[in-house]
Amino acid sequence: MNFNPVSLIFRSLIFLSVTSTAFSAKPNVILMMADDLANEDLSCYGSTRIQTPRVDQLAKEGLKLSNYYAGNPVCSPSRMALLSGSYPARIGWRRGVLGYGFPSKSGMSPRVYTIAEAFRDGGYRTAMTGKWHLGSENMRPEDQGFDSVYCIYMSNNQNRDMYRNGKLVQKKWDNRLLTETFTEEAIRVIREKCEKPFFLYVPWSAPHFPADPHPEWHGNSGESKSGKYTDVVQELDTRVGQILDALKKSGKEENTIVIFTSDNGRQPGQQGPNDKPPFSGHKWQSLEGGTRVPCIIRYPANIEANKTNHSLVSAIDLYPTLASVCDVKIDLPEEAQKLDGVNVWKNLTNSDSKAARTELIYWHGMGQATAIRQGDWKLFFNYGAKQPSDPVLADGISLHNLEEDPVEANNLAKKHPQKVEMLLKRAKQMLNEIYEDQLPLGTWPGVNPPNPPLKASDVWGKWIK
Repeated sequence: MNFNPVSLIFRSLIFLSVTSTAFSAKPNVILMMADDLANEDLSCYGSTRIQTPRVDQLAKEGLKLSNYYAGNPVCSPSRMALLSGSYPARIGWRRGVLGYGFPSKSGMSPRVYTIAEAFRDGGYRTAMTGKWHLGSENMRPEDQGFDSVYCIYMSNNQNRDMYRNGKLVQKKWDNRLLTETFTEEAIRVIREKCEKPFFLYVPWSAPHFPADPHPEWHGNSGESKSGKYTDVVQELDTRVGQILDALKKSGKEENTIVIFTSDNGRQPGQQGPNDKPPFSGHKWQSLEGGTRVPCIIRYPANIEANKTNHSLVSAIDLYPTLASVCDVKIDLPEEAQKLDGVNVWKNLTNSDSKAARTELIYWHGMGQATAIRQGDWKLFFNYGAKQPSDPVLADGISLHNLEEDPVEANNLAKKHPQKVEMLLKRAKQMLNEIYEDQLPLGTWPGVNPPNPPLKASDVWGKWIK
């Protein structure tokens, strides 16, 4: 064969051009998540007391989901669900959050193949800045798929030591400046020049308690509104806008999927506005107010602007959905978790498509499986003994049609006994499958797993036989 250097150079240039085009064709992803933010905290979701113009702008330019659920009604398991695409019970979660109920020296298992690992292995540059709350040691974000990390490992009310790529930057970071700090880091990532597309995860610690406004926002809301809590939410809204502005200035806006959501409902006791909440309940509860949260998705190239979508979507669905849209293969290792999430992209872009998700299992923050939803029907079981303060659920069995009764005020269990029986049977099937195929929690090196795997019968309660 004759060697032709000109031909070789020409073919190489073509290859590089094709490769570069393939990379550039893949959309960037910015996944922003507020902490303890409820629907009633955003004006685009109905608040009249708190004004959030930049999040509202995002909703006008994108798609607002009305039927989106966090992975759990408390921080750590909700983040587990988002990053793993699995119900947190499937990957070892029992109860509580890291630092409260969660065993010490534990966290999300390194065996979990996260969305960050999938995107990194799919040719993306991955970055995270914000609140991790899923462990340390061998369970840090840089151990689970993120190329660059700037974060606090715990919650802002626990330990605010700041780390960059595993190295301590400063102890006890000023709580008032966390939202600003994480935003600045996110903007730095957006501005970086790189041949690869990026996946950027921004889990803020706001408006999680304590409500401690940045000095520039302190007192902005006025005493007639809701004081410090509103100040914190309004700063968060501004920071969302700063990220959007940086993205636009970078020239990457059209080819970037932007998602804004929350990890659960509002913390009980947080001083908030006097708007009547659209749902009952709050953080720690599987009532709608604890787990149905805002979610806005903007993708100029593929999503029609200023629409509301009513499809049933869970945080566990974002992993397979984003991977599909970004042409990222999910090649799960044999020892990894099973995905519970489903690809809901067709439901978000085509209202006539068949529903990808029709049912959900709910847990409350103390680890008990508490409810199942199928279509518009939601059945609570084994709830009354755990949370008797909820009068609607005091009898343990409570059936609701969420389309007709979104505040879960009317118990229809006695009126529809066959529906109750059918949903209990399905809940048992789902829980059996989840608990028969679960991973243990991750632990620090040399520390034994804190808990043996649970059996489904351990969490059925007396109502599921």
